[in-house]
Amino acid sequence: MDTIIITTDFSEAAMTATRYAAGLAKSIGISRILLYHSYDNAPTATDIPVAETDTILAHEGSMLALEIVEREIRLILGSESGIAVELFANGLPLELGVEQLAEQWHAGLVVVGTTGKSGLERFIVGSNTVSLASSCPAPLMIVPKDAEFEGVKKIVFACDLKQVTRTTPVSEIGWWLENLGAKLLVLNVALEGKRFNPDTIPEQYKMHKLLDDFKPEYHYEEGEDVVEEIADFAEDKDADLVITVPKSYGFFEGLFHRSVSKRLTEKVEVPLLLLREKSL
Repeated sequence: MDTIIITTDFSEAAMTATRYAAGLAKSIGISRILLYHSYDNAPTATDIPVAETDTILAHEGSMLALEIVEREIRLILGSESGIAVELFANGLPLELGVEQLAEQWHAGLVVVGTTGKSGLERFIVGSNTVSLASSCPAPLMIVPKDAEFEGVKKIVFACDLKQVTRTTPVSEIGWWLENLGAKLLVLNVALEGKRFNPDTIPEQYKMHKLLDDFKPEYHYEEGEDVVEEIADFAEDKDADLVITVPKSYGFFEGLFHRSVSKRLTEKVEVPLLLLREKSL
């Protein structure tokens, strides 16, 4: 991984994510940071044309604000890091702007922060963020509003036991473990009363076969709410990062649901890394 994208709306929460991402980039040897702001805040349909001057001013103002954020990043990176910082601003919708940058620069990670008074809840239920999490061509890291990068020693991989061989991105998990020097904790949470699925044992065997080389701890839990169980587990184990695969695991649907997001905000104070399913 050579390039990461950091999105910002210039809020304090976004600055927290930026500082975290800068510390992470320095730790794992990233060579380039793309700092991106979307000033797309116009209504989707309007009878009032937007003046061209307003667009020019929005761009110029965004670039000036990005330069201020860049100075903050460089203080964290230090003069010896050799990491290039590129600034981008445009009026594209957030998800489209990120998608284009990620594909153009072959970015290996996109970092976003939480926004609003209620933190992750406001972030999660925003339509732009849900769309970004679904469409982002690169792994997406969601950084909580109080996170500070102090290294990553423990990673929780919250996984499903369905189509394990097809969906588990083993090489990506291995990359993060190696570059962060972290220990892996593999967690599966079954809903109460559904543990005795006949496919469970074969899928457990496949999971062990895929991940045993990383010498992880395996934990099989049961509860009424998958997200709450993951949150409690991450806290109990002092985890520094939670990884999951959105399209293959119910954690994604639960994560982006209003009824559990408040609890998740209270319980999980570490970043969430959404990886893609393994390429076939």
